[in-house]
Amino acid sequence: MRPRLKRLLSAPVAAAFLLSPGAVPLPVEAVLAGEQQTSVVVDLSASTRSGARTAEVTTDGVRREASLTPLMSSGLAVTIVVDTSADAEPAWLSAGARFILEAPSGTWATVIGDSSPAATIAAPQQDRSGIVAALGGVRPHGSRDTAAALTLAAKQFPDVPAGRKVVVVYTGAADAGGPSAEALADRFRAADSILVVATSADASPYWSTAAEATGGFFAPAGNPVVVPALDQVETTLRGRYLVQFPTPADRPAAVPLRVTTPDLTLTADVAVPAAPPPSSTGPERALIAAASTTVALVLLALLVTWLVQRRTRRRRRPPPIVIAHGRATVPPRSD
Repeated sequence: MRPRLKRLLSAPVAAAFLLSPGAVPLPVEAVLAGEQQTSVVVDLSASTRSGARTAEVTTDGVRREASLTPLMSSGLAVTIVVDTSADAEPAWLSAGARFILEAPSGTWATVIGDSSPAATIAAPQQDRSGIVAALGGVRPHGSRDTAAALTLAAKQFPDVPAGRKVVVVYTGAADAGGPSAEALADRFRAADSILVVATSADASPYWSTAAEATGGFFAPAGNPVVVPALDQVETTLRGRYLVQFPTPADRPAAVPLRVTTPDLTLTADVAVPAAPPPSSTGPERALIAAASTTVALVLLALLVTWLVQRRTRRRRRPPPIVIAHGRATVPPRSD
């Protein structure tokens, strides 16, 4: 028996999860582990009956409920990156409009144009008509700037929780034009964003590698027929759910997860990665730098004050006392 499985079976609670009668494997698309909360993207498209769905996990030896939320639900934040270059597929603009019109009520959205220089062409908003109008006003021009467009996309909605941000890319590019697929995936995972790519370029493992590591996917599109890819984006996203639970105190950890639907019980052993090492970059570094600067300024002020006071004392020093030596004489009297 494998050591990993043996450890799991030695825990009665974990064994109860993994050995549930009739359980089937649960597809885990991505694990986004934060300091306080872990978000797991799972695929429940195998369950075809409507009705209540629940999730349970075992963390730190305790069996507990976990939240289970459809990815396509209220509170979603979508960044649409659309190819706006002179070589762009005309259908991509209408594809972006179609996506936002079918998105859940209350969805926040923004649009980034992929033509040099990459720029935001619709500010973050909940007004679907505003997004559609912005897409309708685009006039394709110039060359692609995909790497810059994706860099800008990864920075959108910084305050939205992990797993609730989706970046949908419509492009004719075969790759991002700079970063490797692994580096691109790391960038979006660090931003807690799910990457979905639809492209009319020839089949390539680049977009699959980059998207699947974030919990997203690659939807190949024919040229000029792109409708099947658009349908795949919508259908696949509606089959994805977000499971959230407290991050285990000790990690890396294998967290047994069970999802119950009206027609299936699905289980998986979720690998929660170790906490990343302390980083010397980002907000913490900025705080340290600010504190160091403040201390330096205070010390400089104290030094200047001390020098000024010292110089002032020198200027105010009383003149030296002079003592004359010798015998006093009295002048003679004149009669």
